[in-house]
Amino acid sequence: MTQQVIPGATRAPHLADRGPKGVRTREQLFGAALAEFRRVGVDAAGIGEIARRAGTSRASFYFHYPCKEAVLLDLQWRVEHELVEQVREQRTLREALAAIIDGLIEAQATLASGDLLRAMMSVYIRRPAGLDLAEQSFPLLMQIGRCFAAAKGKELRRGVDPAVGAQLFLTSLFGLVASSPGPLADRRDELEQLAALFLESPRRATRRA
Repeated sequence: MTQQVIPGATRAPHLADRGPKGVRTREQLFGAALAEFRRVGVDAAGIGEIARRAGTSRASFYFHYPCKEAVLLDLQWRVEHELVEQVREQRTLREALAAIIDGLIEAQATLASGDLLRAMMSVYIRRPAGLDLAEQSFPLLMQIGRCFAAAKGKELRRGVDPAVGAQLFLTSLFGLVASSPGPLADRRDELEQLAALFLESPRRATRRA
């Protein structure tokens, strides 16, 4: 995972394609917003200050993002794509669930702020004005859904519908992240216990080497 979680090739679906120059400006705004969120928190962050940090204007910010919470959706899109790549490398459901847990712990450390990861997860709880969350796609849900489907009759706990199980797992996992302060690394056992609920074997999800 990159130090700033800013892979320029990814773009959240709620953001229009602005061309090469627009992409550069959006990346500057994205980085400036994360820096300001870390400094004062999302609620206290001012769009004017974010624009100043990015070397542009408030109008430019609103051209790229409908509100500051949209930056968190952009962040979520990027983090999810990195998690999807990690999950794709795994051969079993147990390894896939462990990869998600490891990836979230790594993402929190990379972002250098537990509150920032929590704020990203809590957008769907807060439902800020100006964002149509119905337009959001969830690449990680689709990927883990495929893993659950492939594990039916094998690793997936008997009686668990793959589609329902995948959604329940991610909803519960993200809920734990959003609702609890502090380093996720200190709560690894709790996260692994959640993953184990969806596995036929009572053993916890195996950690990656």
